[in-house]
Amino acid sequence: MIDVKHLSKSFGEVEVLKDINETIEKGEKVVIVGPSGSGKSTFLRCLNLMEKPTSGDIFFEGENITQANEHEMNKLRQRMGMVFQHFNLFPHLTIKKNITLAPVKLGLMTANEADKKAEELLERVGLPDKADEYPSRLSGGQKQRVAIARMLMKQAPVLVFDDSLSAVDTETDNKIRKELKKEMEKATVIMISHRITSLMQADCIIVMDKGEIQQMGTHEELIHQEGPYKDIYEIQMNSDIRLMEGGAVCE
Repeated sequence: MIDVKHLSKSFGEVEVLKDINETIEKGEKVVIVGPSGSGKSTFLRCLNLMEKPTSGDIFFEGENITQANEHEMNKLRQRMGMVFQHFNLFPHLTIKKNITLAPVKLGLMTANEADKKAEELLERVGLPDKADEYPSRLSGGQKQRVAIARMLMKQAPVLVFDDSLSAVDTETDNKIRKELKKEMEKATVIMISHRITSLMQADCIIVMDKGEIQQMGTHEELIHQEGPYKDIYEIQMNSDIRLMEGGAVCE
């Protein structure tokens, strides 16, 4: 479904991605891990051309999208929904308007259809009473859930999560995943996450560092290899245990 060939991305003299090669199959669940600054978010942003690659090619459903024009990029983004780490909600619009704006403006739904779907999605992400609130009145975790609901309005075949559940606690994370299981099962999912549940359920884990892919495989394959993944997993496991023992909750 997505083929990445010799992808590189530089910002000035800083090379953030270095000769990335990866194939993501239709329906696959891919989790990307690695330290801060390893190029994870830049890789995701290149996939839907939020960042234009410096060199290399990206094929989406067999078509080379690397040199896509603005019209073609807009069509691509309708088929590749993305939840950003920093939400990107419009502060002057209500939560419902944030969710319904794009599908109504693009003519994908009527206003009534979009309102009904938005209410359904807000119910599923645990925010049924926030439809008429403004983003400034929501916590970080609540804003992330709104961003997820907004993405799901597209009903896109590819769902991309840029570490977009990091501001919710583990219990809320699990509830959201349970509610969205149907969408997650039928879509190709690419996410940045260090959550244990994400790692263990992934079809493929990509370990990045310094702009390169260091390891790739399933959790069972990588946990028995010496390398950065084993260290990342053990650190996260210890972190999750401390959170459970301390009763810490991040809303």
